[in-house]
Amino acid sequence: MNIKNKLRDFKERLSDRHMYSIVLVVTAVIACFGIYQYKRSIDFRDQVENGYERAFTELVHYVNNLDTTITKAMVANSPTQLSALAADLWRQAAFAQASLGQLPVAHTELDNTARFLSQVGDYTYSLSKKVARGETLSQNETDQLASLGQYAASLNKTLQNMESEMFAGVLRFGQFEKVGNRLTGEDTKTFDEGMTEVESGFSEYAALIYDGPFSQHIQDKESVMTANAPEISSEDAQKKLAEFLGLPDTSAVELTGEGAGRIPTYSFSVKTDNRDREIFSEVTKKGGYVLFVLDNRAPESAELDVPAAALKAREFLESRGILGMHESYYQKEGNTVTINYAYKQGDFVMYTDLIKVKIALDNGEMIGYEAQGYITNHTDQRTLPNISVSEQAARAKVRKDVTINKINYALIPLENGNSVYCYEFVGTLNEKNFLVYINVENGNEERILLLLENEDGTLTI
Repeated sequence: MNIKNKLRDFKERLSDRHMYSIVLVVTAVIACFGIYQYKRSIDFRDQVENGYERAFTELVHYVNNLDTTITKAMVANSPTQLSALAADLWRQAAFAQASLGQLPVAHTELDNTARFLSQVGDYTYSLSKKVARGETLSQNETDQLASLGQYAASLNKTLQNMESEMFAGVLRFGQFEKVGNRLTGEDTKTFDEGMTEVESGFSEYAALIYDGPFSQHIQDKESVMTANAPEISSEDAQKKLAEFLGLPDTSAVELTGEGAGRIPTYSFSVKTDNRDREIFSEVTKKGGYVLFVLDNRAPESAELDVPAAALKAREFLESRGILGMHESYYQKEGNTVTINYAYKQGDFVMYTDLIKVKIALDNGEMIGYEAQGYITNHTDQRTLPNISVSEQAARAKVRKDVTINKINYALIPLENGNSVYCYEFVGTLNEKNFLVYINVENGNEERILLLLENEDGTLTI
């Protein structure tokens, strides 16, 4: 059979519907396999890059902690505080080095960065041992600590800028940058280029804002207010929430579940006239206290300033029978402001008894409320201490180069769950504001906080 006849025979076979089906199936299988392989390559790329992003995000977190802790160490003046800060610095530096080691820095020399991360904890620890022996830090050692603080601040700023670029898709990691460019048609910046900026120079530090003073001590502590309170039904909790929100009845309040955490609660959702608006709340089973309110309403304008909003928040608390609260710090976000309140007894501000109120700046409405610290710690009347350490003696415990602007009294929580009565020294060093707490009974330097003040609020870290 010649070639012409073979071709004619093959054409006749193709005319058969079964042959057509086979060809189509084979084509489909090949296409699906190609798509599958392509998807696997994309999934692999995303998986590896997600790992790099996670390691880099952790590096930014640990360097930020280093920056804050070094700044505190510059104000510390007692062996106990300096030793605790030095231990924290060493731990954060070790974590930062581990995160840096997971990143694809193939073509960049990071000698200075690696040296800083390896030395900062050791150097501060050596200073803490010197202070523990009763010796005073020399001016050179103080200057060196300040230099480390400046380096940490610059490194922190640069890394946070890189993190923003990473989340915006401007920065990608290593060889994946070329793949991303081919897929999107956009130019991106490699991670090596960003780390070259880290090594070559640093810019002015911008501190990260933290959510208010003493807000983390309450996570594992038993609640004082609910301990001996009677348990109420979900119907009674529903009524208490409706009254708290100023609703005429409970028709809009729906029970959605129960919380079995450290403070057992009933969970509710609240219907509104706006279908896009959602309000969620929890009420404690014991005592029927409103633990929190979350309202997703986003005000479109700001008609009130912060003092007017604070007045609205105070009126709201007092109308709910929550009295004796003292405004401490606040933070603006969009057209809202969240104000931190602490209970005040006599001259002492009880930073253990915290309530946060979020106010809409368009009409002064309460759109957020959180009272875990208050419910956990509050008692109406505490036995106030006898002040054994004079104000002058307490001032002598604070570094001499810290300018004291104001002195208050406060009850503050410690990391071990206890609380102590202190002088609160509001001071300034190197154009940064601090809170230094000296125990009124034994003169110990208990805590140091860094005050962050800008046009959007005043918070502490």
